[in-house]
Amino acid sequence: MPAQQQIFGPIYPWYMLVLLGLIYFLSTATTFTSLGVVLPSMINEFNWNWAEAGLGFTILGLTCGLSSYLPTLMIRKLGLRITLLFGLTIFILGFYCLYSTASLFHYFSGTALLGIGFTFLATVPGTYVISRLFEKQSLAFGFYFTIGGLGGVVGPWIYFLATRFWGSWRIHWVISALCLAIVVFITLLTLREGQREISHAKTIADKLTQHSSETIYKTKEIWTASGALRTWQFYIIAASYTAFLWCWCGITVNSFAVAHIIEQGFSETIAASSLSAMAFINAFSRLAGGAVGEQLEPKKLLISSLIIIICGLIIALSFATTWLWLILFTIGVGVGYGMTFLASSVLLANYFGRGPYLELFSVMNLLSTCACFAPFFGGIIKDYTASFTPAFLIITIPVFIILLLTLLMKPPVQRLPQNYKL
Repeated sequence: MPAQQQIFGPIYPWYMLVLLGLIYFLSTATTFTSLGVVLPSMINEFNWNWAEAGLGFTILGLTCGLSSYLPTLMIRKLGLRITLLFGLTIFILGFYCLYSTASLFHYFSGTALLGIGFTFLATVPGTYVISRLFEKQSLAFGFYFTIGGLGGVVGPWIYFLATRFWGSWRIHWVISALCLAIVVFITLLTLREGQREISHAKTIADKLTQHSSETIYKTKEIWTASGALRTWQFYIIAASYTAFLWCWCGITVNSFAVAHIIEQGFSETIAASSLSAMAFINAFSRLAGGAVGEQLEPKKLLISSLIIIICGLIIALSFATTWLWLILFTIGVGVGYGMTFLASSVLLANYFGRGPYLELFSVMNLLSTCACFAPFFGGIIKDYTASFTPAFLIITIPVFIILLLTLLMKPPVQRLPQNYKL
């Protein structure tokens, strides 16, 4: 009998995975993905420049990263239900600021609130719950990240729905708030916390310790968060996680890809469709990676994904002047992003165990905050060079360095035995 059926029934873990995935889906669709599509309309209406618009994305990423440890503290002290409710409240305030935008102050305030809300609703609580519910973590993460990644497909079309039927980009934020609130409230009503959940998580952890794959490294040592933070392997994994944020997840490509593709002679619809197609590919690459990750070492997936990201940015997007380059960009960055996100998350759990995962994933998000400066610098380069191509070429340099370090990485070894309370 699978481990997840020994405490909870077979339905609850998958039911929660779907609900948490939908929260992640809507969080992605309404923030990092769709904001890049809404921005051209906002820029035209308020006569902003791209440096100002890029700064809004920087604030979004900055607040998301800097607040990433706060959900950990709230989950440990007040529980998951209160954490999700708080995140929804922050999200709705952010949507209201963007809906009522009349100046850069409103725009920056809205993006700041969405960044904080994203941290409290999306990957930090989601990966924490899933890591405690499922024995086959790679596959479960693959499903979760796939559902969430599909939000990138829907995000741009929320904007088109708002503008085609209501004639205003502001309605985009109203639709976003309503959809997210409905899913979060359903999750709050069905979420289970308490001793039964703790017992289930312990059963899963014990099962993994007793039966580990010979082809995939999974630590048998008991790590603490502080012990893991003293290893250089943690920082390489965090750097890999930062790489996909630096290149894609609403930070650089989402910020400027639509405008860049339009500048190359394609229509707005084609540009937005390309972004949606890329998100679709990225989402299902996570599912494929999750399935493969049960048989293949996640480090190999991580190396492959970093190579694909570099190729997608250098070869395709930077010179996306024809349909061939546009298709290569869509496939390359989509696959590379999805696999990097999944592989780095699974590798973190495999190297350090599930006990300190919540703290380590939060710190990893905190360290990835440096990625949020990419759109600001990209906007400045665009204003001075009249092209996004130099920006896309420059951001591949740190990714290449991270790739080299990942190739040299080996599993961490504890010097002294440590205990950690699950």
